[in-house]
Amino acid sequence: MSDQAEKSESGSTDEQTPQPAADDFARQAEEAPMGLVAEFWDFLKHEKKWWLTPIILVLLALAAIVMISPAAAPFIYPFF
Repeated sequence: MSDQAEKSESGSTDEQTPQPAADDFARQAEEAPMGLVAEFWDFLKHEKKWWLTPIILVLLALAAIVMISPAAAPFIYPFF
């Protein structure tokens, strides 16, 4: 009997053993998707982009001013 036939009978071929990367991909595909804030926090944590935090906070504050005030122009013009 050839080596190929012995491997297929014993079930130890590479085709039958699951790859760790494929298992990890399948596990992540079954998980619930992350929200926008959680994904951004994960990005800041792993990429160490902490300098983006003040920029995002200022942009959020400006957006809040625009949303809250009916006439946003008097508040926004001094910034420019």
